[in-house]
Amino acid sequence: MRIQLVLFLLILIISGFQIGSAQNITWEDGLNNILFKTKNPNDKVDSILKYLDKSENQYLDDTISIELANRALGIAQQYTYTPGKIRAMIKLGNYYFRRSDFKKTMDFARKAKVLSEDMDYSKELASSLSLIGTVFNELGDYDNSAQYFFKSLKLYEELKDKEGISSSLGDIGMDFYNQQDYKKALKYFNNSLSIAKELNSLPLIKRQYNNIAVVYGDLQKYDTAIVFLQQALAISIKLGDKLGQGTNIMNIGYSLMNTGNYGEALSSFQEALDLFTKLNNRIHMAECYVNIGFCYYTSNRIDESIPYFKKALLVGQNQNYYRIIAPAAKMLNQIYTVKKDTLNAYKFVMLENLAGDSLFAFQKQKLLSKIELQYNYEKQEFKRQRDQQTKNTIILIIILSLVAGLVILGLILSKHRLRSKFALLEKAKIESELDIKNRELTVNLISLIKKNEMLSEISNKLVQLEKSAKGIEAKEVITLISQEMRNRTDDKMLNEFTQRFQEVHAGFYETLLSKFPELSQNELKLCAYLRLNMSTKDISELTGQQFTSIDQARYRLRKKLGISNSETNLVTFLSQI
Repeated sequence: MRIQLVLFLLILIISGFQIGSAQNITWEDGLNNILFKTKNPNDKVDSILKYLDKSENQYLDDTISIELANRALGIAQQYTYTPGKIRAMIKLGNYYFRRSDFKKTMDFARKAKVLSEDMDYSKELASSLSLIGTVFNELGDYDNSAQYFFKSLKLYEELKDKEGISSSLGDIGMDFYNQQDYKKALKYFNNSLSIAKELNSLPLIKRQYNNIAVVYGDLQKYDTAIVFLQQALAISIKLGDKLGQGTNIMNIGYSLMNTGNYGEALSSFQEALDLFTKLNNRIHMAECYVNIGFCYYTSNRIDESIPYFKKALLVGQNQNYYRIIAPAAKMLNQIYTVKKDTLNAYKFVMLENLAGDSLFAFQKQKLLSKIELQYNYEKQEFKRQRDQQTKNTIILIIILSLVAGLVILGLILSKHRLRSKFALLEKAKIESELDIKNRELTVNLISLIKKNEMLSEISNKLVQLEKSAKGIEAKEVITLISQEMRNRTDDKMLNEFTQRFQEVHAGFYETLLSKFPELSQNELKLCAYLRLNMSTKDISELTGQQFTSIDQARYRLRKKLGISNSETNLVTFLSQI
C-alpha cells in the first residue's frame, strides 16, 4: 500500500509543474486602457506580450491567455510585424502545450521555427526549437527532444544569452530525468541553477530548485528534497506567486508523508489547499484532497479520509480529470470493501474501472498522437528540406549561370580588347606606313621642285642662248629643244607626283569626285597639293604658275566645294576627305 501511495503522489508532483490555474485576475481594464492609448500597432503587440510575460500572469486561465496571444498575433500579421508574430506564435504554442494539445503546439512551434530561420532571428529560433523539444519530451521521444534542446542551447551560447542558456540546460536536465538518468539530470539542473543565480533570475532559480527537489524525491532522499522545496517556496513568496507557493507546500507535504511525518504533512496539505481554494484552482484542490485522504488513511483515521476522497472524486468527475478519479475511487472501494458495504464498494470499483479505462484510452490516444505528430512533423520537415533543396538547386543553377555568363562576357570583352589592341596596332602600323609614304612623297616633291628649278635654269639659259644665236635655224632648234624638254619634264613630274599621291592617299580622287563631280583635272591636282598642306609658293615652284593664278584657282575651288561663304579652312576641309 505504501508503494502505491508513493507512485501516485509522485505523478501529482510532476504534473503540478504543468497545470495552470484559473486566477481571478482583473486584466481587461488595465490592458485595454494601455492598448487604447497606444497608437503604434507594433507597440500594441509588444504591450500584450509584455503583459503575458509578467510573473503574476504566467498562470492566467488558458482561455484568456490564448485570447490575448491570438490578439497579438492578429495585429502582428495585419501590420507585418514579424518579431511580434513569432513571439505570439511561441506563446500560443506554450498555452496549447499546457492544454496537452500537442498538435497545435507543434504547429505553432514549427511555423515560428520556419519564420525565424527565414528572417535569421536566432533568439526566436532558439525559443521555437526549445518548444518543439518540450513536446517530444512530453511524448516520450527523448532522442528528438534532446536533439532540439541541444540545438536551442547552441544558439543561446552563440548569442551569449545566459538566461536562454540556463533555460536550455534545465530542459536537457528534464530530458535525462525522464529517462531516469538522475546523475546527469542533477548535473544539468545544477549548471542551470548556477547561471540563474549569477543572473539573479528568481523564476529560473525557483524552477531549478523544484527540478532538483523532484530528482531527490525519486531517489527517496526526501530530507534533501524538502530543503530545495523550501528554497523554492521562499522565492515564490518573494515573487508573490500564490500558485507556486501552493505547489511547493503540497510537494513538501508529500516528502514529509514519505518520511512518516503524517502530522506535518497534513498541515502542509491543508495550507496548500487553502491557497488553491483562494485561487479557485480546482485541479490542485483535488490533488490536496487526495493527499489529505492518504494522510488520514495511512494514519488509520479511515473515517476522516472518506470525505476528502469523495471531494477529490467530485472535482475529478467535474473536470474529467481521470488521474484524480482513479486513485480516489480505488481508495473508496478499498475502504467500503473493508467495511463490507458491498453497494458502495461496487459503485466505486465501477468508477475506478471506468477511470482506468479512460486513462488507458488517454494513454493510447497519447501514443497515437505521438505517432501522428511525429509522422506529420517528419513529413513537413521532409517537404521543407525538399523545398529548400529545390531552392538551393535553383540558386546554384542561377549562380552557375551567372558565373558562366560572366566568364563568357569576360571572354567576349577579352576578345574585344584583343581586337581593339590589334586594330590599334594595325592603325599604328598603317599610320606609320602612311607617315613613311608621306615623308617619301614630301621628299619626292622636294626633288621635283629642285628638278623644276634646275630645268627652269636650263630653260632660261637656252632662252639666253637663243637670243645670242645667229642663224634662224639655230634659234628654232634651241626653242624647240627648250619647249620639248619643259613639256616632257612637266608631264613626267606630274605623272610621278600623281602616282605617288594615290599610293599614299588611296581613294582621295574617287571620294572627291563622288561628292563634287564637276571638278576639273587641274582642280583635282590643286586639291592634292592642298591635301599635302603645300603653300602657294610650293605649288608655284612645282607647277610654274604665278601666285595670282594659284590664288584665283583656290577661290574657284572653294566655290565649287561650297565653302566660299564660310570660314572653313580649305586645307582642313580637304584633309577630312
